[in-house]
Amino acid sequence: MTIDWIRHTSLSIDPILCYGQTDVPVSKNFEHEAEQVKQKLDALGHRYDASFTSPLSRATLLADYCGYGDAIRDDRLMEFNFGSWEMRPWYDISDLALGDENLWFATWHKMEIPDGETLQNMILRVEEFISSCKEKGYSHIICFCHGGVINTAQYITGQIGYDDIFKLTPKHGEIISISH
Repeated sequence: MTIDWIRHTSLSIDPILCYGQTDVPVSKNFEHEAEQVKQKLDALGHRYDASFTSPLSRATLLADYCGYGDAIRDDRLMEFNFGSWEMRPWYDISDLALGDENLWFATWHKMEIPDGETLQNMILRVEEFISSCKEKGYSHIICFCHGGVINTAQYITGQIGYDDIFKLTPKHGEIISISH
């Protein structure tokens, strides 16, 4: 089965803030960026067995713009749940977690986040999503989602390592095709 994973467009949020599953607004460049994604999809010319989207507006808006307004909303496609860290500056989080920003950035993915999830939780839910799509016999689907989800899918298929899941996040509007 092949999945075309599409990361949402850019957001209207200060980049120093941790946002995860918070439903933040898209940037003022949404229409321009979404049109570029739509053109890329049109050029690919794929016919999909099914379309899916994270329920967060930054994904559903892009799905709708690209002609997939009927995409199935699936919570398993939501970004990483940073729990009580969401909407806090990254430097506050690193101070709270370990008091050493460099140590925190090197080890955060192994931590239990208060009121959030672990990276292992995210891996399991993305694996579950992929498995359920395989069980339905899909051969090619499209998913509008988030960088963390896409990198998790790449990890599951052995394309990136565990420690790299949040290091090389796909660009906004990037399409990554993965055979599962």
